[in-house]
Amino acid sequence: MNQIKIVQLFDKYGDFYQPYIPPVIDVLREKADFEIRVDAFKGDATSNVHIIPSYLKRRFNERIISITNSSPVKLKYLEHKYLKNNNDIVHIQHSYLFTKIRGFFSIPKSERPKIVITLRGSDTYIKPWLNQGWHSFYKGSGQFVDAYITMTVHQKNYMAKWGIPLDIIHVIPISYGHPFKVGEKSFDANTIQLISAFRMCWEKNIDGNLRVAKFLKDLGYSINYQIYGDGQDANQIPYLIDKYQLKDCVNYHGSIKNEHLKQKLKTSDFYLQLSQSESLGMSIIEAQTHGLPAIVSNSGGLPEVVIHDETGYCVDSYAIEEAAYHIINLWQSPKKYSEFSKAAISHSQTNFSIQKEVHRLSVLYKSLITK
Repeated sequence: MNQIKIVQLFDKYGDFYQPYIPPVIDVLREKADFEIRVDAFKGDATSNVHIIPSYLKRRFNERIISITNSSPVKLKYLEHKYLKNNNDIVHIQHSYLFTKIRGFFSIPKSERPKIVITLRGSDTYIKPWLNQGWHSFYKGSGQFVDAYITMTVHQKNYMAKWGIPLDIIHVIPISYGHPFKVGEKSFDANTIQLISAFRMCWEKNIDGNLRVAKFLKDLGYSINYQIYGDGQDANQIPYLIDKYQLKDCVNYHGSIKNEHLKQKLKTSDFYLQLSQSESLGMSIIEAQTHGLPAIVSNSGGLPEVVIHDETGYCVDSYAIEEAAYHIINLWQSPKKYSEFSKAAISHSQTNFSIQKEVHRLSVLYKSLITK
């Protein structure tokens, strides 16, 4: 088989909430089966990253092509480019960029690149409810996409609600990085050390997480809860900390670089995230790779990330007291805490490594070309 020519299409490349995308692409580039190209609308051009021309330049190019091309199908700049380059696959990493290749849907699949779209949680659980454009795309054009990638089985099955055939949806979780050695985790015997790191929005149930801290404090336990992340609802956190009288034990730090978060995880005992909606939860996976038992909600795909009563606990998003008592029970049992910690490391490092993600992507790409 000749090399499969794959374009990875991004809005912006080089500054990610998920910092392991570049390493995944680097490993894909090492495989002899693939020729990988990265195209991005924003970012810094390098030998491996190509920045797409500005809108005006693209429009000018499209007008020139329309004069010389008599085809009834009017294609956009990128569509012309990918046809001319004989690309086999266009993998859209920022899903909303589907508008840039929609002209391909008017061309027989055998005459254009295969289209792969990676879907994040909001693309599945939120956007189609709020945005008619997303709803119309799934219902009207979604079947013309050759493959969708979701993070979990739950997310895949939810896509049936929008009329997408399940047989073109492939579950490929994002990865935390390369496997690494982790020493045995021990916890603070005097103070319960909690940590959360997520995008500050209603889906993450900020109030519920803080009420777990309040419940633990009201029971008389010494706690230290560190919260990281930014987002449109971050401004509610200082109010809630004051409302629940948690200024002495809860600190909100805003956004944090991934390498700094890893250091904070090493000094924490439990990861807490009672999301209302969640496809996967990258921070939860990272926490488990460092040996932290995770106390999470049973929303979306989280039960596929945290094995209940083995690597942590999955509870209803509103089950504040239940979440707190799970933390207490583990904190009061060093042996059980150690067992959960070891299981968390094994589960995350075995199932969510870059090697796993690259293998799954490779299988998908090859299957599309051999169809």
